[in-house]
Amino acid sequence: MSTIRVAVASTPLTTTLDDAVAAAITAVEEAARLGARIVCLPETTLPGHRDQPNPVPEVSADTLEEALAVVGAAAGRVGIVAIVGAERPAPAGLEILSVVFGADGSRVGEQVKTQVDPAEERWYVPGTGRRTFTAAGLTFGIAICHEAYRYPEITRALVLAGAQVVFVPHYVVTDDGSLPSLWCDARNPYNEKALLVRALENSVYVAAANAAGPTQGSITGIIGPDGTLVASLPYGEVGVVAVDIDLDAADRLMARRWAPERSLAASSG
Repeated sequence: MSTIRVAVASTPLTTTLDDAVAAAITAVEEAARLGARIVCLPETTLPGHRDQPNPVPEVSADTLEEALAVVGAAAGRVGIVAIVGAERPAPAGLEILSVVFGADGSRVGEQVKTQVDPAEERWYVPGTGRRTFTAAGLTFGIAICHEAYRYPEITRALVLAGAQVVFVPHYVVTDDGSLPSLWCDARNPYNEKALLVRALENSVYVAAANAAGPTQGSITGIIGPDGTLVASLPYGEVGVVAVDIDLDAADRLMARRWAPERSLAASSG
């Protein structure tokens, strides 16, 4: 059995970039203390998701790069791979991305969000490109929030490209302002059910990281290839959860059985 310890974090809602950087560093250091080889932080940890109730500061591209470098250096000091959510000013508007830092603090690469929720379009624009990463003995992909929930093709493409774990940094809240208490409760937003299905339909682990807040609507946790919630944090609680996962269980069987040549396009008439 081949195992690796992975972690996901719930960072708090912050109002300044300095606070966001401090929260990210705290999460990275805690994940390393728990023995994780890799940790994923929520969507737009730096400087914060613009749909949150707290005001989020306008930050220049250079300042955001400096902040990311500080968090990356922290990952290097404690020897952990870190997936750090951020935004980035681009010519068309703000893009959402996750930056991957190696255990030595080097910048391995990034994944930009290519599918933006219609409700986010007042803030963000989609980017382009999709890739997998290999670090700490793990091949993984990143599907950012809406991409994982509404576009299962993205997760399947990552798995067919070799991903054993798909990380899902996200920002999801409840519609009615409540705080869930039970994983996949019928009263929860649909998002957790989608995470479960992404794991089951591809035979891989899905590791999701959501920001902590009083209306957090989806879990920060790790779902196994059989759809079981392997580990999670309580809703609304800032922190890090880490768990050993069996990579042999992530056999990608259901994804690899996909045979598009046997599927017929829908016809009209």
